[in-house]
Amino acid sequence: MTDSWPLSMLRRYIQFVKGYFKPVLTKEAEQVISSYYQLQRRSGTQNAARITVRMLESLIRLAQAHARLMFRSEVTQLDAITAILCIESSMTTSAIVDSVGNALHSNFTENPDIEYAK
Repeated sequence: MTDSWPLSMLRRYIQFVKGYFKPVLTKEAEQVISSYYQLQRRSGTQNAARITVRMLESLIRLAQAHARLMFRSEVTQLDAITAILCIESSMTTSAIVDSVGNALHSNFTENPDIEYAK
């Protein structure tokens, strides 16, 4: 027996929590997000450029979305930490792609099958 929800039920759940919950930040969650934001702003020039007010707003929205998903009307420390982990993961992946090169900006050969056969 599986504990997975069918896609239709998952969609209904997400629609419900999006309309029903408007989570507000607890003081603890606000402190976690604020501390992370301030630490990133102070940590050096390479990160300071990526950490903007827009990033702070994104952290808050991600934490609120996680609280909704968890069926809560308050954003907890766990929600704030989860949002930070999402942002950190995104920035790490972005740094890896930047160092390797983005395939969407690559020059492709005229005939990739012939190139592959070589």
